[in-house]
Amino acid sequence: MALIGEDAAARYLQRLGMKILQHNINTPVGEIDLVARQRRTLIFVEVKTRRSSAFGSPAEAVDLRKQRQIIRAAKWYLNDKPGKD
Repeated sequence: MALIGEDAAARYLQRLGMKILQHNINTPVGEIDLVARQRRTLIFVEVKTRRSSAFGSPAEAVDLRKQRQIIRAAKWYLNDKPGKD
């Protein structure tokens, strides 16, 4: 189901004018579901797919701990890329 959600998120972001650069990046410090670009801005996307709200909303699943993990993975991604400008 995760790939279905990520594919739907990617299509949505593309409709908003963003370019999807990468899917499912595994770093030593965590995973990044999608990396997109809109003009000169990189966007790191966490996708949470739910069939129901029985276990909370997707937004509730991205708590402070998860946000910090995404930030660490994004920093690793930026530092690991050639041409880091």
